[in-house]
Amino acid sequence: MKPVRILIADEHELARQGMRTILQAEPGWQVCGEASAGSQAVAQALELRPDVIVLGLTLQDTMSGVEAARQVRRILTTPILLVLTHLSDQAVCDAIEAGANGYVLKAEAGSVLPEAVRTILSDGEFFSDRVRRGSGGRTFTGRAEWERAKRLTSRESEVLRLLAEGHDNPEIASMLRITAKTAATHRARIMTKLEMHSITELVRYAVRNRIIDL
Repeated sequence: MKPVRILIADEHELARQGMRTILQAEPGWQVCGEASAGSQAVAQALELRPDVIVLGLTLQDTMSGVEAARQVRRILTTPILLVLTHLSDQAVCDAIEAGANGYVLKAEAGSVLPEAVRTILSDGEFFSDRVRRGSGGRTFTGRAEWERAKRLTSRESEVLRLLAEGHDNPEIASMLRITAKTAATHRARIMTKLEMHSITELVRYAVRNRIIDL
């Protein structure tokens, strides 16, 4: 069986050593390269053409793991797992925009790293539970849904919350001091952007993404 070749990058030697130990404990997996800097990680990715790349968010040069992932993605389709140093919605959003296939927190890498790598090697997408929950009430349920949510304006997000809470167009118009026609327009745009067709779907979406609580 052909071995799974993995490139790992992180600014800290101890972190790389830990990831290397975990990954090479899996049958048929081998770490074919290591990098401490972003530019080094990109260069090794292009030279070694590994089967998967595990990138820490912080690296020793001015290039972050997100930017390294972005540069690699412009050239290679190699699955990329980003290991986030801290949990913030912005960090997750940046990671998603960079085109990575999986996202875990460094603090939980010891328990989820093999599963994450197996998932993205199988053309899947991996959000660890802690990353999926986010830090500001937002739940990241996957790239496709995140991409749809990103299309909403701040006003549309506000209208979405009110719709999910059970308010109708006239009530929303009164609460936001807009016309009922404008409220109806916002509702139609929300449905189109989120690719949904009923208030029931909107409510489920709002609950799933912690926009409202039931």
